[in-house]
Order: sequence, then C-alpha cells, then structure tokens
Amino acid sequence: MAELALVGDIGGTNSRFGLVAQGSTDVTHVEAQKNNNFASLEDSAAHYLKSRGVTSLRTAAIAVAAPVDREVITLTNRDWTFSAASLKKATNAAHFRLLNDYEALALSLPHLADSDLAQVGGKAPKPNAMKVVLGPGTGLGMAMLAPLPQGGWMALPGEGGHVTLPVVTAEELHLRDAIMGAGRFSEVEDILTGPGLFDLYKVIAKTPKFETPEAMLQAGIAGQDAEAEKTLHHFITFLARLSGDFAMALQAHGGVYLAGGIAPSIVKQLQQGHFRKVFDDHGRIAEVIHNIPVYVIMDKFPAFKGCVAALSW
Repeated sequence: MAELALVGDIGGTNSRFGLVAQGSTDVTHVEAQKNNNFASLEDSAAHYLKSRGVTSLRTAAIAVAAPVDREVITLTNRDWTFSAASLKKATNAAHFRLLNDYEALALSLPHLADSDLAQVGGKAPKPNAMKVVLGPGTGLGMAMLAPLPQGGWMALPGEGGHVTLPVVTAEELHLRDAIMGAGRFSEVEDILTGPGLFDLYKVIAKTPKFETPEAMLQAGIAGQDAEAEKTLHHFITFLARLSGDFAMALQAHGGVYLAGGIAPSIVKQLQQGHFRKVFDDHGRIAEVIHNIPVYVIMDKFPAFKGCVAALSW
C-alpha cells in the first residue's frame, strides 16, 4: 500500500480533508465536515482518518483560516485552539506542515489549470513574476507568491483585509460613515466580506427586503432588485480598487487572483467591464497595470493544490 499524506483546508464553518498517495498530486476521498459536529480540529481530523481506515500518515499539510506565526493558534472565526504539535499527534503523521489558508492558496497558483480560472481582462501573466491572491468571504484573505532567484516560489501571507477601505467618492464616504460612523477608521473587511456586503445593503436599502446576504446577493446577480444591484455594484467597485492597489503596489505582473466563495458566484458581473475599468484607473502611471491579468479561481478546492505543493515526503 502506498504511503499516504493528509491535506486539509479548515475554515470557520467547514473542514475539508483529502488523501494523497506518495508519488501523486491527485487528492482523493475529499470530504467536507461541519465544524459544529466536532469539539476540536484534532477531533475532526481524527474522525476523517478513522472513517477511511487510515491509522498513520507519512506526511500532512493542513491550511487554516488563522495566522500561523505562533505556537498556539485559534481559528479567526471559530473558538478552536490547536498547535502544529497537537495536530501532528492527532493525525499520527511522521511529518506535518501547518499553513495559513491564503499561504496555501498562493502556493496553488502555479498549479492551477486554465480550466480552473476565469479571466477578467488584462493579457497573459509574465513568467517568474509576483502574483497576489485575495478573496472576500467570511473575512478577506490575502497572500503573495514571489519567484525565487534559483527557481521555485515563496508564499508570503499578508493581512490585506485590514488595510484602509479605498473610499474615493462622496457617496462612498457617506456609505462608509453610515456603516462605521463618521471619522472612524474603516478597514476593507468592514465591506468586502459576506457580512460587510449585507451591512452595505442595509444602508443602501434603508428598509431591507432580504434577511440574508446570500438572498440579497442572488437578487442582485439576477437583476431582481434595484437596491441589491446597487449594493453589488459598490461591492465590485471596492474589490476592483483594492485589487488594483495591490497590483500596483506589488507590481504583480504574474497576475491577481480572486478566491473565496463570493467571487466565483459573481464572475459574470466581474467580466462585464466595470471591475476592469476601476482596476485600471490608478493615476499617473496606470499603464503599468493595464496588462496585468485578473483571474477568478473557479476550482472548488484550490487550497488542496497548495497543500500538496507544501508536503514534505
């Protein structure tokens, strides 16, 4: 029997696991588990392995939605606390690697096929050039992928969700102040997340018709409600401006990649032209980023590809 590796993608709501055989990059036996059904990440991982009859592992790489630059880690959007050591023990893995979820997404970028991506303007990416991945979901994650001089790549996790919200117009200033309060610092995650999208809608609608961000988003996508459409327009504007800021600041000629749950659901709206117009509108040297491609990651489990790339056999 081939030696096995465990890969995992852990969010606040779900934990996704899969297995990889030595010598392969294919992830098999993929399963998503509801976190509410488990007391800890260790329990969730152990349950998955037991259900597959796996008693030991050659190696494992698990990506989590939390900073991993400390010994004891707590998920950003769930009160699960763990460490690399506790997960190594729970999985009985000879080697173990713990990654930030967007670090894993960054490592996945060179391994995504054309069919995994939907392009939003720009041209072809330059080879061996900086790439950046970001994505609105429960929060807004972000990471960079830098080429190494001797070949290969280095993933650099960032905190793009906590930079200043890129407000430009008087209307945007009004919306920001209505959500956060006049004169207060407003960060990207105040709007460019699922909860932030709904907060934006409640300000725009005044008397909201929808009770969840999912319902409001679907109405906006379908063109069934003018206030939901307007909310989605503003959301796309902020996302485009932030993406362009990162492209300019990092000179990300390898491409800007949009991940998470929201971007794939609005890919047609992103491709209609407004996103790219705002992305490109970056002042005196805007031509620097006009050719940078933007991609929406359509692969359902892209972090697995990054985890496979991080495995140490």
